[in-house]
Amino acid sequence: MATEKGEYTIRHAKKEDIDQISDLILRLKKLNEEFDPLYTVRHEAPEIVRKYISESFDKEDVIMLVADSLGKIVGVIRAEIRSRIFYDPLMSGVITDLYVLPSYRRKGVGETLVTSLIKILRSRGIGLVSAEFPPMNKIAVEFYTNMGFKPLLYVFFKEI
Repeated sequence: MATEKGEYTIRHAKKEDIDQISDLILRLKKLNEEFDPLYTVRHEAPEIVRKYISESFDKEDVIMLVADSLGKIVGVIRAEIRSRIFYDPLMSGVITDLYVLPSYRRKGVGETLVTSLIKILRSRGIGLVSAEFPPMNKIAVEFYTNMGFKPLLYVFFKEI
């Protein structure tokens, strides 16, 4: 799968992309930290992110796509296929990570990553896609709302 969009191509992530993807996911986690102190990034996060991405390649229920601009990964989306044992549709795709480099934002990269993921999910018979992100991330709220997403689940917390 490769989708051409002018200055970038959407394609499945490859193991040789691990370093670049890890960098983008770490940037995402640090961005989350700016919205809420409960997302403070641990000092060992670079190693954890690399392991998280490396292990994603070995899981059949994980889809990772990248936006590639002449060999440079400028955006990444990672999703997990999860069962909803009590509900229809039974399976859903859950976007766990989406990050686009700032210089490529507002150029359709994020939207193209999401729509490419949705095509893959549909081809696998999955009828629902959701996204997980901190609620204080107003950028993500606006992005997903503009793409037609709506709130599905609230997660409340209390520090103890």
